Amino acid sequence: MTDTYSPSRSSSFLSSRLSVLGTPLSTARRSTSSVGSSLYGAGSGEEKIVLDIGTHTVRAGFSGDSQPLYQGALFGSYSKRGQMGLLEGATTGIDVTSVDDATLDVLVLEQLRQVFSEHLLADARARKVAVCEGALLPVRVKRAVARVLLGNLRVPLVTFYPSAVTALMTSGKACGLVVDCGHRGTAVVPVFDGRVMSACIASSPMGGAVLAGYIQGLVRRHGRFRRFGSDSDECVDGVLTLPIVEFIMRKLLFAAPQTLEDVARAEDEWPWVRLAVDTPNGRGELRVPQWVRCRTYELLLEGDSGRDYAGIISALMECIIRVPVDLRRVLVARVAVVGGVADMPGFRKQLIYELNMRLQREERWLALAKCVSLAEEPTAGAVFRPSDRPWIGASLAVAAKIGGVDVRRDDFDGYNVPDWTSSY
Repeated sequence: MTDTYSPSRSSSFLSSRLSVLGTPLSTARRSTSSVGSSLYGAGSGEEKIVLDIGTHTVRAGFSGDSQPLYQGALFGSYSKRGQMGLLEGATTGIDVTSVDDATLDVLVLEQLRQVFSEHLLADARARKVAVCEGALLPVRVKRAVARVLLGNLRVPLVTFYPSAVTALMTSGKACGLVVDCGHRGTAVVPVFDGRVMSACIASSPMGGAVLAGYIQGLVRRHGRFRRFGSDSDECVDGVLTLPIVEFIMRKLLFAAPQTLEDVARAEDEWPWVRLAVDTPNGRGELRVPQWVRCRTYELLLEGDSGRDYAGIISALMECIIRVPVDLRRVLVARVAVVGGVADMPGFRKQLIYELNMRLQREERWLALAKCVSLAEEPTAGAVFRPSDRPWIGASLAVAAKIGGVDVRRDDFDGYNVPDWTSSY
């Protein structure tokens, strides 16, 4: 029986398309002299603006650059802007169930107008735009982005790229399993020959929002707070604000394959992590237990049985079962873990380890367990941040002239947008 997949043919196909790429250069050193020329190849003066719009974060920059120029919270802080004053208060993230189309359009317009004018310093009418869209991005949001870019900002052309495909491109692969750990959930997206297998996508509600709530509850129950100059501990509830929780997620958490004995030994040597925080009642010290740092990630992988949330490992197993049998070995040998949660040190390796352990529990998966590995080469190291990989892949695709799905301003009717989940 002839195998339907040829790794050498696929690799040579992708290599031929990416052969024009050169050495990346950090966009932090971008100067006015480099504008108009691609940093990955011979520039033609037609750089596109690349947008990666997630459910919590937006990234923006120019095609050919090795990292986005701007990264910020989506709808971070707006107060009563727009023609109808619909943006009253502060909003973070996209919740399409609570806003109508008019409010969503105003939110997207204010966000993108700020990105173009204040951060990229570019005229939207003179730039084509490439949008990197995630698997869990609702079609309503996609329509709103297209209406704002083509209608309000008068962009001549918008090109859509699936984020799973662009994330794999940063590893030089055209097929694999992409685990996108975002703010509102995790999506496991299989990609074969540069196409998304949408019928096999699996998802889990475990993401950054669930992790933030879990950390907040743990620190409230087990943390300590004491104002400087005071001799007694105070209640943590009034101190644990959202910025502090996000700081703990970004800077303190890590995934370590430790046993209970290792954790107990670490707690004896260094039981607390001490943070200096500002509160309305003065400055003080917040103490976070050591075990919260290195064991919290287990909630994401194993799930929350109290709320009947399946973990990321369960979503991976569901996706593996759905894909065709002859593609399973190829896909599990190239697992790309991306998203903001994946920036946690050690998280990707621990996810691979837990997936391997889950496969070894049943005899029918033993042969498949030996093939599980990350998409990047073991000796390559972490070249790109996991959260930036979809944006960087879209930048590579535009610079290498790898086409996506184009929507022109003159052809857009304000509603119909290409939906790749129903195309493949």
